Amino acid sequence: MTETTNDNVTEAELKKEFDDLYMHIFKYIGDFVSIPTQKYNLTFEAFMVMENVARSKNGQTLVELAKLEGVSKSAIARQVNVLLKENYVMQKVDPNDRRVKYITLTAAGSRVQRNLAQATDERFHRWLGFFGKDEAEHFIKVLHQANDRAVAAGFVGFDSLHDKRRNSNRGRTHGGRTSD
Repeated sequence: MTETTNDNVTEAELKKEFDDLYMHIFKYIGDFVSIPTQKYNLTFEAFMVMENVARSKNGQTLVELAKLEGVSKSAIARQVNVLLKENYVMQKVDPNDRRVKYITLTAAGSRVQRNLAQATDERFHRWLGFFGKDEAEHFIKVLHQANDRAVAAGFVGFDSLHDKRRNSNRGRTHGGRTSD
């Protein structure tokens, strides 16, 4: 797509460019980062959960993981269920409070997490080499601005755009955010 330098671009033209960019860039980025995880029957999101679990010495609870990822507990539970099914994580009950379960990596999960960390690092460096550090920093800055504006508009990041519970009229608005 050619760049538009005209200051009089219509909203319809902007929408078409946005749609085209989504189809050719944003979906590509999602696919690009997800390719290594497919080999292990995982999504990139599930791998990110594994990364957070791997960083923890004693494991993470669902609530802690949800907070780290900035998503709902049910969204994390879906990812953890996939990881449990693949035998990449296990749940350990807290001996002092049986209601608390810590998610830890299994031996297989540790191997997969290390393999994926290496593969995703390699893919990131390919991306960085393609754009260069300055352009990559600018791109990430623009994405942060978009996320900040989404949050200011009442979303908890772009993930909540798909969370009907957060976007329903059931929640009450507090300072632009919808409470659950």
